[in-house]
Amino acid sequence: MSINVTLAKESFTCGVPTEHESKTLKIGSAVPVIRYTRRHVAEDGRIVEVAFPIVRRGDTTVVEFDIPLD
Repeated sequence: MSINVTLAKESFTCGVPTEHESKTLKIGSAVPVIRYTRRHVAEDGRIVEVAFPIVRRGDTTVVEFDIPLD
């Protein structure tokens, strides 16, 4: 049986890094981080894969969205 993934959903939060995040990213404790969760959703609505947490430094990360208005 194959699974047809038709949607990737991401949700974001931001804040100061934990001690572990600071060490891992090699940043100071005052540099903000962006944390996000990515979910892959099959055509029947089932979530088939989750990546959590994805953490990036917030001062150099650009988050861009396309929002169709049709």
